[in-house]
Amino acid sequence: MLVAILHFLKVPKKKFEATPLSLVNVAEFLSMIQAKKLLEELFSMKFRVILFLLIAIFLATFSYFLYSARPFSNDKSVKVFEVVKGQGIKSISQHLVESNLIRNQYSFIIYSYTMGLNKKFKVGNYKLSASMSTKEIATQLSKEGINDYWLKIIDGSRVEQITALPLVQTKNLEGYLYPDSYLIPKYFTVDQILEVIKKNFDKKFAQAKENQTNKMTDNQIVILASILEREGKSLESKQIIAGILLNRMEIGMPLQLCASVQYARDSKNSPKEYWTPLISTQIDTTISPFNTYQNKGLPPKPISNPGYNSLYAAFHPTDSDYLFYITGNDGKFYYAKTITEHNKNIANYLK
Repeated sequence: MLVAILHFLKVPKKKFEATPLSLVNVAEFLSMIQAKKLLEELFSMKFRVILFLLIAIFLATFSYFLYSARPFSNDKSVKVFEVVKGQGIKSISQHLVESNLIRNQYSFIIYSYTMGLNKKFKVGNYKLSASMSTKEIATQLSKEGINDYWLKIIDGSRVEQITALPLVQTKNLEGYLYPDSYLIPKYFTVDQILEVIKKNFDKKFAQAKENQTNKMTDNQIVILASILEREGKSLESKQIIAGILLNRMEIGMPLQLCASVQYARDSKNSPKEYWTPLISTQIDTTISPFNTYQNKGLPPKPISNPGYNSLYAAFHPTDSDYLFYITGNDGKFYYAKTITEHNKNIANYLK
């Protein structure tokens, strides 16, 4: 038995034979045996702990991946998501998170790489919703985008300048084609497009109208806003000009707006380029109800399509004693209460 123990502990037999057998020797051997068994047990326990932790970490990570790959919410409303040229998977995943379409960008990246979709994403517009899973969204982005196109209406443009829409259907909508960028399905009819624009106009108009201080009719507000879009720049300048125009109307003074004469002139001539500066003689030679040098009050209809700031300024004019304003050569606005002050501003800032 002792020989077996020696063999187990790998103690040279000669060394053992050369050592006198005693109780002390036996005790040392037994201690060595116990120590080795203890080390084996500790090693075995440490291995089991490490293995358990690794399994736990794996399960936790996998569970979180499954959770984060679930739909962001139950909201089924469609959002148009755009993948632009040169956009990588990291940028796409960040945009998806910012758009509240996925829970976690890394889950999206991992799934895309795992399924080999990371190099299949295509440039275009996609209809997605928060009710779609990460798998569904990644798969959708690897397909062709929707056949939509962008329709852009510029602030202050005339209906004739919106060439994407037929003039025969928009000529009576001046002032109500709200400036914005619209993503339009290719199968939409003109009537459907105009309905999209109308809904947007109605929404912005209602927002601008909140807590209004100008009690004009809605139609008068749109006409005033269409003037402010061409005459002013910043929201502040538009509000001040709105107050000035109301002051002029209150005392029966003609509005004397260059923009209205430009509109009248171009409506007669149909030029290649609209809104070019007036020649001084055109103020007298352009006979039209839109010429506010010749006629008092507002023009009969809007002269452009105003944006939000112009609508807001029309509803919320700045109260002042000003009656005159100019835009100086430096691009700044200068206001005056009297014709004398006005002429000084002209001399100082326009010559």
